[in-house]
Amino acid sequence: MARRPGMSSWYNPAMLVRTGIRVAISTVFGQFADRREAMAAANAIAPSPFDVAFDYSGKAGSDGFWFDYVADTGDGWNSTYAMARLLAQEAIELDDRLPRGQLLIMGGDQVYPTASREDYGERLLDPFDQAHDLHSATWPEKAPDLYAIPGNHDWYDGLNSFFGLFCRRRIAGPMAQARDGKVIGGRQTQQSRSYFAIRLPDDWWIWGTDSQLEGYIDQPQIDYFLHAATEWMNPGSKLILCVGEPSWVHADPKDPEKSFNSFSYLEWLAEKSGRGHRLRVVLTGDSHHYARYMEDDRHYIVCGGGGAFLHPTHQLKSIEFPWRHPRPNHAATGSRSFRLFTRYPSAMTSFGLAFRNLLFPLLNPLFTLVFALSYGVFNWLLNVNARVNGGTLASALDVPTVGGAVEGYWNLLFVSPWPTLLLALACGGYYYFAAVKNSWGRFAVGFVHWVVQTFVALVVTWQVMRCSAPPEAIEGWASAKPVIVATLAAALAGSAVFGLYLLTSINVFGAHYNEAFSSLRIAGYKSFLRMRIRPGGDLEIQPVGLRRT
Repeated sequence: MARRPGMSSWYNPAMLVRTGIRVAISTVFGQFADRREAMAAANAIAPSPFDVAFDYSGKAGSDGFWFDYVADTGDGWNSTYAMARLLAQEAIELDDRLPRGQLLIMGGDQVYPTASREDYGERLLDPFDQAHDLHSATWPEKAPDLYAIPGNHDWYDGLNSFFGLFCRRRIAGPMAQARDGKVIGGRQTQQSRSYFAIRLPDDWWIWGTDSQLEGYIDQPQIDYFLHAATEWMNPGSKLILCVGEPSWVHADPKDPEKSFNSFSYLEWLAEKSGRGHRLRVVLTGDSHHYARYMEDDRHYIVCGGGGAFLHPTHQLKSIEFPWRHPRPNHAATGSRSFRLFTRYPSAMTSFGLAFRNLLFPLLNPLFTLVFALSYGVFNWLLNVNARVNGGTLASALDVPTVGGAVEGYWNLLFVSPWPTLLLALACGGYYYFAAVKNSWGRFAVGFVHWVVQTFVALVVTWQVMRCSAPPEAIEGWASAKPVIVATLAAALAGSAVFGLYLLTSINVFGAHYNEAFSSLRIAGYKSFLRMRIRPGGDLEIQPVGLRRT
């Protein structure tokens, strides 16, 4: 039986190091070896007619045309399989009957924590294939189609695995033979690039975009969508735009340029053609929850509930900021305003779930081990310094008051430079971790966190030392036992303080939304979108949520 991995353990030090290395490599080499341009050169834009594989304009049934959207899959096997089963069912019976979509769009981050063929196989392909096998009796004779855009996690191997899975199809040409795309979960992949334009009934179109790691839109991709807007789309077409992240959510109202500029450019591309196209819906994942915003008559939907750990919703809010470019479908410049209408799970539920961080040491034992190793080295160095002075750490802390304990630590700290260096490194780490954008605020938060952590470790160590045997009675190796016990106790306390810091950050200040919930690895509250173009041309969007997986 194939391995069924659990939710990614984001506070596993080994995984953090591996992921960090992959991120660094992909970030550096992604700037010098962007494979999107090579794929574009190998698959030139067809001038006319439009590729029939991307044309669904004549495939609507009597009740319209149905299609699905899911994002942020491929983390825990169980949660991904739960969503794959719902997507594979012939229909979902809610207030209305919702038939399975004729095509499925995956909205990015198809695998976690980093892209590799093994992880894609275990965390995405296997659960989707098994879900298809369970419902194969109801599967149509012609397989539904599958499209995908890459997210940042798909980019961590330079899109090598993504291209092999989702962009395998080749169109026959002078230098190439035709080749079908790969079948994934019973669905046929059709794209040959990491982005696509799909024609739907009643002049609806879907653009799936690829913004790499830093929001960079390459020139061949720009040319592709401009060609689609001018040559393939009828005047006045309606556009659904699929992007890799909710840039409007991350925009800093004081300086929105960095996070919002590329997204704003994508919004504008359809209008650049001058053919009257209108952006109607934006779909994205990256944030692992459901939220719907509106600006004018446009819907901006975040639906990243395909299987990855849950992100909070109680920190979400409506957003407004000045912008130097016109809004979509408008001529005047001014501001952008995204009004939050709906979220799942509810703000109250999300607020309550955050309190699980009080169990941080139990939920993240390997990260607690990092505290233990750090405190162990620090206490060992202090004990060595104490022996230079003819005593032990236990004897230095054999005092009745916390002030005396602080003085004892202080006297040992500067006997050699190494304990001071460790404290400085810890302070730098807490500064780097603080979720504050300006330097002074970041320093203040990081410094306070460091002071609290240091003081708690000191007090716990002091109390454990006092409860041990009298210092003069401890000989040889036995003298190390109080230090070991104190180290373990301080590590548990430090890990608990870290969890309390995350809880306070998200529930009081709305900060560390990613760190505060990746620690919990909540597999529930998943979601995807089932959409229909109704007879007559109206678009209907049905969010489907699943509380438990």
